[in-house]
Amino acid sequence: MINRTAAATLAMALTMGGALAADDPARAQLEQRIKLTARLYGDGANSQRIASSGHARAMALLDEGRVHQAQAEQALAAGDLAAARREADEALRHISQARKLVPNATARQAEAQQRYGQRLATLERLLQAWPVPAGADPAAPPAGDGLADRQLAVKVLAAARSQAAAEQFDEANRQLAEAEGHLLAGMNRLLHQRTIDYTARAATPTDAFYEALARHEGLIELVPVALSELKPGPDATTLVERYSDTSRALRQQAVQRQQRGEVQQAVADLNNALIYVQRALAAAGVALPTPTN
Repeated sequence: MINRTAAATLAMALTMGGALAADDPARAQLEQRIKLTARLYGDGANSQRIASSGHARAMALLDEGRVHQAQAEQALAAGDLAAARREADEALRHISQARKLVPNATARQAEAQQRYGQRLATLERLLQAWPVPAGADPAAPPAGDGLADRQLAVKVLAAARSQAAAEQFDEANRQLAEAEGHLLAGMNRLLHQRTIDYTARAATPTDAFYEALARHEGLIELVPVALSELKPGPDATTLVERYSDTSRALRQQAVQRQQRGEVQQAVADLNNALIYVQRALAAAGVALPTPTN
């Protein structure tokens, strides 16, 4: 009887020991995860940034996350691994959401700077593709051709550059958005006028290449504006897309030739690319004269 009892006790001990051993890797992994999440909540910089942001939702997420973190630690201490894992997941989710709502100042500044550079480049290309016609009086542009909007865009762009030079990229981006509004408003007026005029003047083949490249980049960006404003039919839209694709392919070929030093041929390719983008705009309902040298 005694032997049978001892054997049963030993078997039970072996069974429990085996179960604990099986749980040890999972428990160790969970312990490490909970400790790492606790460090996120204990990071003074994170907590201070969120608390001082004044962002109500982020602050609420931080507080709720701390509750889940405490419950995860309690469940782990009680041996309830499933509950501990669940609460740890919630704690991590809450702190992640709070940090996204209040991003790091350095990261936000870098993102704003990158956005500024991209948007400025686009607006500059549009301006290069829309020069002031020869003989136009900048002080008194004719009504309806959009030049007044262009002038406003140029002024606001100058202010945006000043803000960017002072590393005030949020304000610079706000001014770029304002400049974009003026520029698009002017282009819409110009598109409704249905004629765009430009003349290329370049001292060297290299200058001609870069002027034609800038003009092409600006004009190709007018295509979606023309489609939106003038709303051509399905057949015309198909032509617009076909001409636009051909124009982009010729532009790419021109860039490759220029990189190989074949500048004259690159300029010729770009001139062909300009012809096709003109055809695309013409199919959309915008008339452009042939560019002259």
